[in-house]
Amino acid sequence: MTLGQRIQAHRTALDLSQEALGEKLGVSRQAVSKWEADGAVPDTDKLIALSKLFGISLNELLQVEEPPRTGEAAPAEPKKKPGKSRLLPVLALLALVLGCGAYTISMGRNYGQLHDELTRLEGRVAELERGASGLDPAAPLVASYDYEVSRLGEYVTFTVVLVAAQQMEGMTVSVQGSGTGGEAKTVQAKRQGEGSAYSATLSVPFGSSGATLTAVFEAGGRTYTQALVRVSNVWDNSWDWEDLLGA
Repeated sequence: MTLGQRIQAHRTALDLSQEALGEKLGVSRQAVSKWEADGAVPDTDKLIALSKLFGISLNELLQVEEPPRTGEAAPAEPKKKPGKSRLLPVLALLALVLGCGAYTISMGRNYGQLHDELTRLEGRVAELERGASGLDPAAPLVASYDYEVSRLGEYVTFTVVLVAAQQMEGMTVSVQGSGTGGEAKTVQAKRQGEGSAYSATLSVPFGSSGATLTAVFEAGGRTYTQALVRVSNVWDNSWDWEDLLGA
């Protein structure tokens, strides 16, 4: 039985339509249909969510467990280190991708696509390894950003789009604007789909001291900040600015 057939069997056992299952996972009915037809493989987060919804382990869903050889005792289960338990499903998925060459060929995936998938999964493992320790403060937080500015009276409005250089489960991204007199306003940014782009719009008082934009990351119970830009003057269609990300 293929992965798609197992997903379909568990879905029908729960008396769920493809649309209903998609709503629970935050994907479209068409995505569920492709999974069940073995035309696509769910990403790591969706596989974990499926196993929880079906009430089975990820290994049972993927069927990657290997029984002990005849005459040999099953190896003792290694002790789990704190914060690493979530690595097991991801490592099992890596083993599945590496070991299922025939299945990969049957889906028409070429070597380049497989390499990209492995790279994505390795990045996911790195995210889970960070776990409770949060983001890496020594690495960049923001890969790039763009923004627009408009002014109305004593206030300026910023529309910001930034690309996060790091991602981890449960992370939130906000944009903080500091205006005249040190008054600051923080707005949580919206994630664009399942990628690394976030957007936000906020207004702050603006005077002779200008305004500064800062990205704020909340992850693993910790707060990280990255200054983006300082704007000193704003006219109708232009403004003076200083890039702080690359400073």
